[in-house]
Amino acid sequence: MRERRQIEYTWIRVTRGLLKGFLACLAVMALVLTIGLAWLFFDSRGLPDKKLLAQFAPPTTVRATAPCFNSSAVAIPYQLLGTNIRSALNVAVSPEDGPGLLSATYRRLIAQPAPDPVSLSERIAQTVICDPGKPLNQHINEIRVEIQLERHFSKRELFTMLANRLYLGDNIVGVESASQHYFHKEPDQLDIAESALLAGLAANPSHYSPIKHPDRALIRRNEVIDAMAKSRRISDSEAMAAKGTPLAIVQD
Repeated sequence: MRERRQIEYTWIRVTRGLLKGFLACLAVMALVLTIGLAWLFFDSRGLPDKKLLAQFAPPTTVRATAPCFNSSAVAIPYQLLGTNIRSALNVAVSPEDGPGLLSATYRRLIAQPAPDPVSLSERIAQTVICDPGKPLNQHINEIRVEIQLERHFSKRELFTMLANRLYLGDNIVGVESASQHYFHKEPDQLDIAESALLAGLAANPSHYSPIKHPDRALIRRNEVIDAMAKSRRISDSEAMAAKGTPLAIVQD
């Protein structure tokens, strides 16, 4: 009997020791996770200056420096983008009312399908890491940029920032410069077909170049128009009329 009690006592001690060790490991993991999250949210060292990025969501038209593109861009405020180009960018690039980083991450975790890229901040982050380095470092830095963007800017500001930072071929950055380059128009003067063409370029500017590959550009433009109609941003009759128009690129 005494030996049995001794065995039971020893087993209880071992079990308690294992439980304490397990709880200690959980505490350490929680501490490391807390420190890691605090670093992601509050450490902006090595990231693009938010004042530099704020140039691309201006209250008035300005000329902004475009990191990673080695060129400047004309940045315009949200209201000067125009309804058509906003609608086209919403379906072809990233939705203005799309999910933020936290909800997008949740979708990834539960394997729920989501648009790619899933957020405005993610798309912008892809354009501001000039020297990405190793894939893991690139991914971590992009997440850090996304967090800082969503901390400091509204969705409207992020949408404006993205529209002014898009690379649209021929060394052109931003929809203002692209609108002037391809059509000699202001963005808010673009019709549905012209807006769809510019928005479609963002996927692959060289592949869909309306100057070098007009056939591809036409197909891509019409895909964007179809998406605009499907999302009810334009009517079916407007989509049909827009798809029936030529590219009408102005070449100097």
